[in-house]
Amino acid sequence: MTMDLSKLLEITGLTQADISNKMGWSKTQVSLIAGKKYENWQGKVAEVYRYLSVNGYIPEEYLEDEEISSPAISIDTNAVIMTDNCNAVFNLADGLIAPESLLNASIGMVLGKAGYGKTTAVKRYAVEHMDAVYVLYMGFARTSLFRRIAEELVGRSAGTYFGNIKLIEEATSVCRKLIIIDEADRVPLPILEDLRTLNENASVPLLLVGEESLASTVRKADRIESRIRKPVITFKPIDTATVIALYKKACGLSIDVDIAKKLITMCGRDFRVAVNDMQHIVTIMNQNGISSVTKEVVDAARRS
Repeated sequence: MTMDLSKLLEITGLTQADISNKMGWSKTQVSLIAGKKYENWQGKVAEVYRYLSVNGYIPEEYLEDEEISSPAISIDTNAVIMTDNCNAVFNLADGLIAPESLLNASIGMVLGKAGYGKTTAVKRYAVEHMDAVYVLYMGFARTSLFRRIAEELVGRSAGTYFGNIKLIEEATSVCRKLIIIDEADRVPLPILEDLRTLNENASVPLLLVGEESLASTVRKADRIESRIRKPVITFKPIDTATVIALYKKACGLSIDVDIAKKLITMCGRDFRVAVNDMQHIVTIMNQNGISSVTKEVVDAARRS
């Protein structure tokens, strides 16, 4: 890349303000790059050149004989970072499903605010373990909930509550299964009692997943509370180490601690928002031919 920014502006007819908007950089930064007073201004001009080349701003006669675009960064959507939260869930679920758990409380509970990654963790466990099934509670009546559980276990269901109980008991007597109920904080107490009865009569381990109000509901029923396996897992907000690992494992990008702190501030320590932000940042980087996560890229993502 032999051109400077002034030459790029001349041959494209763009202004420094245009570059500021397209690259997500401040006007002061663009001015310093144009004046060759910015540290590593040549690298920044190369980023601008790649962006303008890929998007057709540079006339053909000015295109240089070089690779004008970096390989697109891809995201492994199946990548799951085994955070302390996830490890705790996996350990709890393993304990519930183990045969010796019959001698201990066999209802587990995972609590945390929406967006902290509870669903991601338990879905991953169900995908990786054939002896676990995942059911999202969606306001079902008693019969409908147990119908969904039977369908997940054996691929069919009965028309009545007791018919589904029979199917569940038959399936779990052949092979011990862990039933994961997500958004269990929305389950009415009488239906939680029905799940507790299933747990007790058929020795079916359960994992209840929900927001922190679930704990208050359980405390109203001694027969349920006494069967809760300790420890209860409470999901915590993500930290810098988790964000750094997320970018490295999901898309092969290395970020430093300062960038990770900016990303945490941006997502409000919410795992789900952090993943959405990562997807947006990667899109910006691919559109602009940028290969590293910089402060300017993060700022551009925040503004857009």
